[in-house]
Amino acid sequence: MTESGGRALASRSADYSHLDWVPREQLNAAQLAEMAPYCAGAYVEPSRPGMDDKTPMDEAPLFVSAKASRYEQQEQVATLAGDVVLRQAGMQVEADEASLHQAESRGELIGNVRLRDQGMLVVGDRAELQLDSGEARVDNAEYVLHKSHTRGSALYAKREESAIIRLKDGTYTSCEPGSNTWHLRGNNITLNPATGFGTATNVTLRVKDIPVFYTPYIYFPIDDRRQSGFLPPSIGSSSDNGVTLQTPYYFNLAPNYDATLYPTYMSDRGLLMEGEFRYLTRSSEGQFGAAYLDDSNDDRKLQSEYEDQRWLYSWQHRGGLDSRLLAEVDYTDISDPYYFQDLDTDLGIETTAYVNQRGTLTYRGDSYTARLNAHAYELANITDITPYDRLPQITLDGKLPVHPGGLDFSYGSELVRFDRDLRSGSFINEDGVAEQLWYDARLRGLARANGNRLHLEPGVSLPLDWSWGFLKPQVKYLHTNYDLSLDQQGKNTLLAEQEFKGSQDRGVGLFSVDSGLYFDRDSQWFGKAFRQTLEPRLFYLYVPEEDQTDIPVFDTGESTFSYSSLWRENRFSGKDRIGDENKLSLGVTNRWIEPNGFERQRFSIGQAYYFADRKVQLPGIDYRTRADAQASQSPYALEYLYRFNRDWRLSADFNWDPDSHRTRSGSTMFHYQPEDNPNKVINAGYRYRNDTVRYDQASGNWVVGGGDYGTPGTANFIEDYYKISQHDFSVIWPIVPQWSVISRWQYDYARNRTLEAFGGFEYDSCCWKLRLINRYWIDYDEVSLNPSLNDEADTGIFLQIVLKGLGGVTGNKVETFLDQGIQGYREREDQAY
Repeated sequence: MTESGGRALASRSADYSHLDWVPREQLNAAQLAEMAPYCAGAYVEPSRPGMDDKTPMDEAPLFVSAKASRYEQQEQVATLAGDVVLRQAGMQVEADEASLHQAESRGELIGNVRLRDQGMLVVGDRAELQLDSGEARVDNAEYVLHKSHTRGSALYAKREESAIIRLKDGTYTSCEPGSNTWHLRGNNITLNPATGFGTATNVTLRVKDIPVFYTPYIYFPIDDRRQSGFLPPSIGSSSDNGVTLQTPYYFNLAPNYDATLYPTYMSDRGLLMEGEFRYLTRSSEGQFGAAYLDDSNDDRKLQSEYEDQRWLYSWQHRGGLDSRLLAEVDYTDISDPYYFQDLDTDLGIETTAYVNQRGTLTYRGDSYTARLNAHAYELANITDITPYDRLPQITLDGKLPVHPGGLDFSYGSELVRFDRDLRSGSFINEDGVAEQLWYDARLRGLARANGNRLHLEPGVSLPLDWSWGFLKPQVKYLHTNYDLSLDQQGKNTLLAEQEFKGSQDRGVGLFSVDSGLYFDRDSQWFGKAFRQTLEPRLFYLYVPEEDQTDIPVFDTGESTFSYSSLWRENRFSGKDRIGDENKLSLGVTNRWIEPNGFERQRFSIGQAYYFADRKVQLPGIDYRTRADAQASQSPYALEYLYRFNRDWRLSADFNWDPDSHRTRSGSTMFHYQPEDNPNKVINAGYRYRNDTVRYDQASGNWVVGGGDYGTPGTANFIEDYYKISQHDFSVIWPIVPQWSVISRWQYDYARNRTLEAFGGFEYDSCCWKLRLINRYWIDYDEVSLNPSLNDEADTGIFLQIVLKGLGGVTGNKVETFLDQGIQGYREREDQAY
């Protein structure tokens, strides 16, 4: 074989055992579990005396052994021959022959030289060693770094006193011996095991000995520790931004804080400068982020609130001020509501309808929790109603520390100010017609109100628990007071049944009894032993009707129906509606549990029986026109989980309405990912929902169930726009040991459109990885209030190349949509070799 210096190494082993290489078939079970199935072997450092000795070289004794030795008194030279071993502190040197010069504290070693030093091996033909400092030079060298699975060669290798290795005319690669798929070749390469990084000058990146890239200097990691340097760049193209190039740079500032800069050049917009700073202390963690762009794209110049100076800044923080007091901040601000429609971000900000501007203090006492919260919102699109800010919100919840007669006395309280500034605006569309920009102008009546809300919720319960069941009767009183203000337009558009009063009071009692039994038995199923359980549950809830039509809706919506909703005390989220209930919920859960505790199967089914109509509804909904509000029974609610084994799982929920004889909602998800081979992933799922209660921004009313968009017969009419009927298939599957296919298909049956589809392949070896993926996806761009424009799709071809041991070369953006679109992808990558 021939290495970097072009010198033959015929004396070295043909099976690479001289590099501590152990073929796959000779590895033990623990070693095999840590490596990928397509790797042919691993570097295994053999155990030796003193390998973990950290004693300084000038303080450590020198141990010498050989088959034969001779000492020349006059010249003070010791000559050793045959299996020579020199060991000092954690370093060990082996050779065929050695001469030790006592006066100079120097050694010369000849033949099959092997220098070992805490996770590193250097092999050569000849070496010189400084005995008092550990400095060494090995000629015609090969080296291995065991932990990082990397190796290389050099004309000669020098070990400094600090254990830094310097290579002359050296190479560096993570490929297996005898397979230089890629390697770095440089005039001077420095490897520093203490810091975990390397540097090289006059470097060429070679693929199969063909130079493909040159740089005068490179800085690269030699283990998995964080290092400053360039991250994999991204190159892309889109109709909005043109050609895009991003070259991130990572700053490893200290063990507990770092920073990343994301300069992104867009040919149609200019240079977007984005960066983040992360910190971690003993009691807190968080990050700052900011971005700026002088946007040269003027497509939005006629739109209301558009700014060509685009910016973003954010702060996320979570920290304990002491053992009981917790502070949290989640604050983001943007220059304009179109920011996330035009620009992507790498700052980890959820780009939903709005961004948060929140600060919270939480104090946890022995039996209570107090919270002070200030929460505002900044709209991040042009088609949502401005949400209410909570400035401030104060809550106190807990239990009394005494329990007379076994009673639990609980309390909940909240004082909150709801406020918002309603906006209006327009822009000129492509036809030169002004279109309304915000839906705020369509708000009517109490929907335009601001105000304070005080809510008190004392309760008493008697929890009784036994090994075979439980019983918990409970009584609560829910009192809410409102201090409201309403503009003149709101007063003029009140509904006929509404009467505006600045002060509103609502008091509602609540009585419930929750109970359950537990039965179990030993059972056999297909010859396997199981513990089978039967867990019936009964829940009675009574809440009298209270007229709430004069109360606005600040933070309340109706929860979707499911098995868990059978046991809720209020069918509404928030506190602006307390649902009247007189119902009895019955349910049962059956489990099959193996002797080792593994739950093989779980099945739950339940239904609620109503003794009165549910008259309390959200504004605009009349219970007399709503069949499910007058039904005497709820849909059947089912939940099911079956684990075929620890690799295969099927989960499902299903809600079937016996009155209409149709499905209201349901979902099924099949997931496969073996524990011993996470490279295989299969997901197949379907979800359906047509029973949501939603606020219709176009009409300003709450409506029930899925529905159409627009007016039938017009160009913007979309049937079943709000109905959910979608399947989602994704797979990562090895077709041969090193090749895998990757694909996803998400389809919307209600709109007869593909939401996202991508397919491609991955080649993965021990030292490099390549992915090539063709993607189609719908990227919502709500420039117009006509959502039919959202069917316009984007397409792209994405290439990702990763040189293991060196990092990615291009295409790191591929990780984003793979992680978001394929369940199990992150687990697969985290367990990769």
